[in-house]
Amino acid sequence: MSTKKYSPPRSRKPPARFLRPFLGLISVATVYFFCFGSFISQQEENLPATEYVSLFSGQQIPLERWQRPSSFLKPPMTSRLEGTYATLWLQQVHSWFDSDSERIAEFLSESKAAGFEGIMTDVPWSWTEREREGDFDFKSFSKDWMGEVCKQGLKLHIVLRLNELPPWIPENELDELSERGFGKREICNEVFKSTSMGSTRAMGMVNQFVARSIEFYTSEYGDCVESFSPTLNNELETRYTQERDCMRDFNPGMLLKFEKWQQDRNFESVVEPLDYPLQCSPIVTTELQRWWDFRNDVLAEVYGNLCGLVSNANRRCLLHIGEFFSSTDRINGNAISSLLAMPQVTDLTMDSNMALWGGPVSPSIVGVLIDASRKAGKIIHYEAATERIFPCDNSGKIVRNGEGTDILAAAKLMYNEAINRALESGVDALGFTNLCEPRFISDFLPGEGKTELLSLRSARSTEILPTAIIYLPFRLFAAVDRQIAGIESIDGVKCDHPTIPCWHPSFSKLPKFGFGAKLPGGCAQDIYQFKLIEVWDSLRLRHERVSIVIDAEGLDDEQLLSEVKEIVSINIKGVPSEFSERGKVKESVKERFISITF
Repeated sequence: MSTKKYSPPRSRKPPARFLRPFLGLISVATVYFFCFGSFISQQEENLPATEYVSLFSGQQIPLERWQRPSSFLKPPMTSRLEGTYATLWLQQVHSWFDSDSERIAEFLSESKAAGFEGIMTDVPWSWTEREREGDFDFKSFSKDWMGEVCKQGLKLHIVLRLNELPPWIPENELDELSERGFGKREICNEVFKSTSMGSTRAMGMVNQFVARSIEFYTSEYGDCVESFSPTLNNELETRYTQERDCMRDFNPGMLLKFEKWQQDRNFESVVEPLDYPLQCSPIVTTELQRWWDFRNDVLAEVYGNLCGLVSNANRRCLLHIGEFFSSTDRINGNAISSLLAMPQVTDLTMDSNMALWGGPVSPSIVGVLIDASRKAGKIIHYEAATERIFPCDNSGKIVRNGEGTDILAAAKLMYNEAINRALESGVDALGFTNLCEPRFISDFLPGEGKTELLSLRSARSTEILPTAIIYLPFRLFAAVDRQIAGIESIDGVKCDHPTIPCWHPSFSKLPKFGFGAKLPGGCAQDIYQFKLIEVWDSLRLRHERVSIVIDAEGLDDEQLLSEVKEIVSINIKGVPSEFSERGKVKESVKERFISITF
């Protein structure tokens, strides 16, 4: 095995999966070990209940938010999961195990014994095509450790990390190939040195690397390779890179594509794309509407083409989808409906750390994301990140110091509830990232005592039909930006959103970062995502299965509508339907709407 060490450049923010900004905050978390290897048993808190008003019937339901799931209607959870995986990123091969093949083998053996069926890892473009164009080295920097995965009978899920341009590219050519912020906003006026989807030359090089990678790994490891996941995002997700809350990508090539995109649609005039400073009221301009649509079309086209290369090799194409349905959508984009329609996209991983703005949120967000992405023929994963509470030291061991039983009890509650919501919503597969000691997986799983990963059952049956629909128009959340409850001021703008209590009181003890750190005794939550979750929770009190629809054509399915008892239409005050909707809803369907305005 090659021992040359790999480490990401310091100038780039590392992918959130293996270096989150809050790791330094949580070294006080302790772990108590029992003889069977559990961290801590779940602790119940007897808290006074407050009245929760159903959004539809006005019925008084004496439930705290954390108590509602016990009253949810539960679908039959009888189906085995399609698969499970743990992650081991290339950087961790070096930082945890110093590329030691015996220690890597021990980790893989422990993962298999814990019930994991696959391992997800990454191949960085910038550390594979380093010296000159077309010169690919797939074994340097210990990338050949993957062979041990196959020896142990585990499956490989390979992330092709494309966001960093190779170092052989001359400095004077980076402008042409890199993403850019918007020049009229000073804070965003820079070249980010990450690969631009608008650059024809950059995408040509990306396609070459992806094709060569697929060719090499399928030849080297055969059927052991189960999926490839191409990604141009700095957090390994299928969205635009986010830094400084700036919209991307204003690369000259992207701007030319935007102009042609408008001309092809025969608009009366061609508009220039804009990014906007924060404001409290929605932004619903023509410029934003077109620019947001175009960016999503580009996302779908690029990833559809990359997944086409994967499909040609008879492998599954797995895309990580960052958290959506929040006031980050304007920046990140949302191409999920287009991706779900593509046969070459076989797997989608819903990636939520349940801390969008740096503070813990309701675990129901996981069910919301699954209900928006579930589709026959697709494998939908939920990936839980563990490093928030259980950081690992440089030897690949969970940090064990301090006396943080309250933190651990809150963490167990959060993970247990999130995985329960995923299983109830019919998730197909589960992934866990950054868990350096896989034998402790049972502490993250719902159930009494020590739960086995392979014993989990999901409500995956296609016979479970939705009886409620949430219609959330495609562009609705693109109109709002960084609306966070309890934060007094962002960029000097005060929106006066009141503080929202934590989903469970114990969540206030969990580590915070970013905006969450500004509410040390509370939980920073997206005001619009919170309201959506309230609607979803209310429906789940009466329905085993909820479907979330974002395009009008999704309401054309007569068979689906015949089973549905409630259709809730979500609006935001100040956002007209002409801005938010993609397509027209039939009048016969509109007559059934229960309309709720945030």
